[in-house]
Amino acid sequence: MELKKITLVAVLALIAVISFTKIAPWAGDPNTHKHTIEKTEEKIESVMILSGGSAATSATLSLLPGDMCTPIAEQLAELSKYFLVILSALYLEKFLVSLSGYIVFGLLLPITCVLLCAWIISGKRKWAETAGKIALIGIIIFLIVPASVKLSDLVYQTQASKVENAVEEYNGLEVEGDSEGGFFNEFTTITTETVDKITSFLESLLESLAVMIVTACVIPILVFVILIWFVKTLFASNVLTLDSGTIDALVDKLGKNKE
Repeated sequence: MELKKITLVAVLALIAVISFTKIAPWAGDPNTHKHTIEKTEEKIESVMILSGGSAATSATLSLLPGDMCTPIAEQLAELSKYFLVILSALYLEKFLVSLSGYIVFGLLLPITCVLLCAWIISGKRKWAETAGKIALIGIIIFLIVPASVKLSDLVYQTQASKVENAVEEYNGLEVEGDSEGGFFNEFTTITTETVDKITSFLESLLESLAVMIVTACVIPILVFVILIWFVKTLFASNVLTLDSGTIDALVDKLGKNKE
């Protein structure tokens, strides 16, 4: 009996040490997730260009006399705020890619092993139940980030042309006005061609914003909700639940008489 317990405790302790000292640094190393981080950085670059473009275009239009371009300028300024939210979500995603692995293997898995050791030594079911809950949290954290990033990337690739088109339109956009000195003044009027270009750019921004909101915000939330629902369903159907009979049987097996 004692030998079996000591062996199991030693194995769990070894797993905890290896997880903390070897697996956690590997899982938390950005080079391990190089491809995912590169994809996220590409999205960040596009969002920064579009955010800066909408703000710069809005500022330029606000310099024009009269109120003809004021609605467009206000709309562009408003869009830049939404792009800032998306940019924050992408940076959070980038940080969590590495951080989630370190949390799971550097913290949650070792704690789970320690609690299982306490259960084996004391035989108290509460330690096993707590370990199961922490392990469940670790599974969710470990799955949610890569799953949401992968799904977001798949959806983004189908609509990436819209974002690229908006970036190209901004790079080729020049707000020009008709004035004698070549500078904006009270006599400056904006050309119809320029208005059409700005309107087209605004439409492309709206499409890009919709794509970014779905891929950077909506999909990660949906993945999290689906994972929570899936785990709750499994536990509700007793597929993953360790009931008292199962735990008692394990305890009895560990506590057999020395023979």
